[in-house]
Amino acid sequence: MALAVTFLLAGCSLFETEVEPPPRATDPIEVPDGSSTVTANINIDLTDLRRALEREVPRRLWSLNQPGAECIASQRTEVIGIALKSPTIKCDLTGQVTRGSLTLSGEGRDLVVTMPIRATLAAKDIAGIIEQETANARARVSARVRLSVDDDWSTRGRVRIRYHWTEPPAVELLGQKLTFASEADGRLARVVRNLEQSLQAEIARLDLRSQLEPVWESGFTVLSLNRKNPPVWLRLTPSALRYKGYSASHDTLAVKMRLDATTQVFVGDRPEPSPATPLPTMSDDADGAEGVMLALPVIAQYSEIEPVVRRALEKRAERAIALPALGDRMFAPRSVTAYGTTGNRIALGVEFEAWKPGKRDDAASGTVWLTARPSNASNSRKVAFLEPDYLAETSRFSSNVLLEIAKTRDFSATIEDALTQNFESDYRELLQKVDRAIERQRIGDFEVVTQLDKVSTGSLKAYGEALVLPVSAQGTAQIRYAPRSDAD
Repeated sequence: MALAVTFLLAGCSLFETEVEPPPRATDPIEVPDGSSTVTANINIDLTDLRRALEREVPRRLWSLNQPGAECIASQRTEVIGIALKSPTIKCDLTGQVTRGSLTLSGEGRDLVVTMPIRATLAAKDIAGIIEQETANARARVSARVRLSVDDDWSTRGRVRIRYHWTEPPAVELLGQKLTFASEADGRLARVVRNLEQSLQAEIARLDLRSQLEPVWESGFTVLSLNRKNPPVWLRLTPSALRYKGYSASHDTLAVKMRLDATTQVFVGDRPEPSPATPLPTMSDDADGAEGVMLALPVIAQYSEIEPVVRRALEKRAERAIALPALGDRMFAPRSVTAYGTTGNRIALGVEFEAWKPGKRDDAASGTVWLTARPSNASNSRKVAFLEPDYLAETSRFSSNVLLEIAKTRDFSATIEDALTQNFESDYRELLQKVDRAIERQRIGDFEVVTQLDKVSTGSLKAYGEALVLPVSAQGTAQIRYAPRSDAD
């Protein structure tokens, strides 16, 4: 009897097995700093430039008032061998030359200024015989301006001006056609020189720097990607502003810029924005990368994973699971515990009971711990468990039943599918939040419109705090000048 009792007491270690749960990792989530390249057009309305030119160039270009002018010079003729000389015909010349409204438009890399000119001339008291003859003339002046940007963001313009008479200034006097084009050309040349100087002065006053400084300064910002569970923040720190040329169309000058910034993702408390630095000097970047590139994380906290896995196992438990050596078994999960363990592995503890179909009273119960390295293929949110290791803590000498259930592909696939669905959901939600966070931002009188076009995912990694799936996003951005109204 004593021997039997001793055997039973000693045998408790065989009937009841206790194991230590895997150690909890304490390493925080690390999201590597990424880079964001925002290539965008800063659209400048040319209306102000056209208005400035309207103020600079007077409406009346010049006036003509020449009393007693030689209108028709003396001419020699020969009649019956006799040389005759006609008298000089004098008249009073008056008139004025005015311009119409200036038009300013863009064509490729040129700004085109067009100025219509109209002249009205009158010849009065012609030889004391003809009271007055009048003439109308029209010309068109076209100026093409090619811009350049200096290192200090100042602008210069190279101007090429042409003009032509669409209707030359001329009158019919005593059967002779008299033109004043040569004299008008001299006056018009001075008008062209003044227009060129006005254009260069107004181009220099475009003040591209003042347009860029608020965009640069407001780039030092923090955007919310996820407000809670957990809070996720994206901090942008600009590092360079590059000039990529410009294009002009209709009434808009689109200056293409590239903003390079460091992107940092923070999980938890909102970080402070990096202090803004002065606008750096311009650097040319005609052939550099374009678009928006962001490095972001999809974060699944373990507390959020646990109910997802439990619901999946409960659904799977509605039917028996086949064990190759032991036959069919029913099982019922009681709880799921998940956390990060050492070696970037996930620890998943499933407390459940198992029994033969129809024999629930004879159920074995306990907790099976699975540790494994979660893995996914490139650009995939489908989760797989690599290098699995199992531990069982049971109340009956049938831990092998629980272990056999946990080791089946059916059981692990249920967990993997649940995690995959969770990541797919979190992934879509992240992209929606990022879209909302960055798609439309107002920066003073500028509006930044961003669209993500291409998204790729990296390798899943288990940290002490959560599972993290790195995401890279690329897209396009446009910065538009949109002044606030007084009511805003």
